[in-house]
Amino acid sequence: MLASDEDGSTLQTLKFSLASDIVELLVLTGDEGFLQTLRDAVGSARRLWHVLSADKVSDLLVAGEVGIVVLDTQALHEAPSVFVAQIKRQFPDLVVVAAGHRDDETSLAGLISAGLVYRFIHKPMSPARAKLFAEAAIKKFEDQRRHAATAPEYKRAASSSRNRLIGGTAGALVLMGAIAWVVYRSGGEEAAPARTGEAVKDLVASPLLARAAAALAANKLTEPPGDNALELYSGLQARNPADADARAGLTEVHERLLARAENALLEERLDEAAAAIETARKSGVESGRVAFLSAQLAKSREQIKAVQERVLQQSRARTEPKAEEIPVTPLPTLAAQPTADEHSPEPARDADADADGAGQLQKHAQLQKIDELQRNAELLKSLNERLLQDRLIEPANDSAKHYYLTLKQLDAGNAALGPLLQDLGTRLAAKARRALILGQYDAAKSWLEEESAIGFSSAEVSSAQQDLDADLAKQNFMTNLVPAGQLTLLKTVQPAYPIKAQNNKIEGWVDLEFTVSETGKVQDVTVRATSVPGVFEDAAVKAVNQWRYRPNLRDAKPVPVRTQIRLRFSLSQPSGR
Repeated sequence: MLASDEDGSTLQTLKFSLASDIVELLVLTGDEGFLQTLRDAVGSARRLWHVLSADKVSDLLVAGEVGIVVLDTQALHEAPSVFVAQIKRQFPDLVVVAAGHRDDETSLAGLISAGLVYRFIHKPMSPARAKLFAEAAIKKFEDQRRHAATAPEYKRAASSSRNRLIGGTAGALVLMGAIAWVVYRSGGEEAAPARTGEAVKDLVASPLLARAAAALAANKLTEPPGDNALELYSGLQARNPADADARAGLTEVHERLLARAENALLEERLDEAAAAIETARKSGVESGRVAFLSAQLAKSREQIKAVQERVLQQSRARTEPKAEEIPVTPLPTLAAQPTADEHSPEPARDADADADGAGQLQKHAQLQKIDELQRNAELLKSLNERLLQDRLIEPANDSAKHYYLTLKQLDAGNAALGPLLQDLGTRLAAKARRALILGQYDAAKSWLEEESAIGFSSAEVSSAQQDLDADLAKQNFMTNLVPAGQLTLLKTVQPAYPIKAQNNKIEGWVDLEFTVSETGKVQDVTVRATSVPGVFEDAAVKAVNQWRYRPNLRDAKPVPVRTQIRLRFSLSQPSGR
């Protein structure tokens, strides 16, 4: 978490937290590992509720205690975007954090841009990253609650103003005509022109309001110039400071700018964070969040600056040539020698002439050596700069990898190569590990291949390679399903027909996917689809978990396999396949 002991707003936040109810988190997931990581990240200071089905989410939210919902998209039986939109309509102040893979993030991109989904977590995640996301979500919810407590009237105005944005220009035309007619009828002919003029001003503002709303919906906060949400809403408020629509829109823009700055800081994109913070400050944001984010930005920059200075000092100590190693003396002045032709006798050579020639060769070799040292020093400088800039392999001819391999080819015995190989290799290994955590297996494989290209090996590289192989094997296992008809079922347990469904005469089916272990036990049951969400899933999972199969043999040895079935729930036949 971007926490600061020196931040003056920390005490205020703590006082508010102590004076308020404990923030509760609700997690919808069937992934036990993911759930345990979140439990460890949240700790005992927060209450965490766990549910397996979407219908339980609404039940707990209606109780009014939960402020944050973490949705594992793999546990949803409908499109994640649809479910998120539904719960945000019912609970607009809810902080929603989604979790899943890259494709899930793409499907939620619109809701993330619109601010309906506060953060997206790539699975699997490390405990440290889980803690960052959890604390950021808790802080977001507490900021919302604090704002609601101090400005309830404004909150209601902002909410109603968003509804008014839908009217658009057509509604404004109708409204202006109605206002003009009423004013004319009630105020007389003399008052009508002036009041109609005010209505005309409102009509002129309506297209701008529609443009501003469209820019905000498209997440065009500060770009392009002249047609972005910040400039349009600012212009509307300058025309009419009392305009609730403009005020609400501008507040939403400020909130998204600060969220953008927080994201950039979390991912160490400091220039982007600085730009977002500065834009928010110039547009009138004077909240404690701006001061807090500015302090964190300054601290991050100081840390990076300290690292850069330390690396440059180490580089200079390794690469600067010592004066006593290469003695350099002024070159002697050479006298002009007559040019001999083929008829001229060969001039006599004496000991002094031979000595002068040898001296010239020595000085030439010394100059070449100095040039090589200067060239190598430049390569080392460029290599260190690219490492600090995190330009490890791209662009191909201006990256840390390029300068390292070039220097290795020109000066394989350079003492600086060892530490620099360790630095570059460690960074590449970290990239590979991060790609593995995010489930980006192609990227992880590419980073590990880069390790091989520079000749680097370490325990971490070997561990990452083993984890990649294991993940790819697991992915292959989970996707290559063996037809259920090829397996021998030894024991079945009929699902209990849900009483609620039986009373309401509801029928349906559930598609399940699961693993048959080497011993024939059923493991890792997952609901893939169902005809009636939230009705038959629990009964189907409980029943199938008790089934037993004959172990599947491969080369005369039992091996686990992945399969899938469909369970049907019929009132004429209570349950079956």
